[in-house]
Amino acid sequence: MTEFDADETIIKDLTITVAEGETTFSESVSISIDNEDVQDNLDKIENVQIEKLTYQIISVSGTEDVIASGSFSAASSSFPWFSYSDGDTVNLTAAAAAGTVYEIEVDQTFVDAFEADLRNGATATLSASGTVSDAPVTFVVRITADVKVTVDAI
Repeated sequence: MTEFDADETIIKDLTITVAEGETTFSESVSISIDNEDVQDNLDKIENVQIEKLTYQIISVSGTEDVIASGSFSAASSSFPWFSYSDGDTVNLTAAAAAGTVYEIEVDQTFVDAFEADLRNGATATLSASGTVSDAPVTFVVRITADVKVTVDAI
């Protein structure tokens, strides 16, 4: 057996600050697989599976009850986030207070982009951009990715 699987849970916090008078935001965070076996075999990665990808608003400061909407993107793939009830917006204060964890639907384009980024150095950049209804506001988005990497060690 020359293949091995590395299961990793990657947790990153993305702090987004929107200054008074502003309504848009754009922040990025690097996501890397810190598993030594994966790092030593980057050129031998056969498959990357994103088992689950979630985000959670873990804190909000500044203006109360700000409504946010936006999207996450990785490399050239973009997909909506902040899905809350029937709309594509979320009340940041309510979401943080409730501790709601939102699952991000991952499509194959995203997986392919993420895998390509990982092969090129085991790091992928995840960006969040969008708009808020009021400012100033600072909020922290915790992104959790459960990833399985299959490596052919020969």
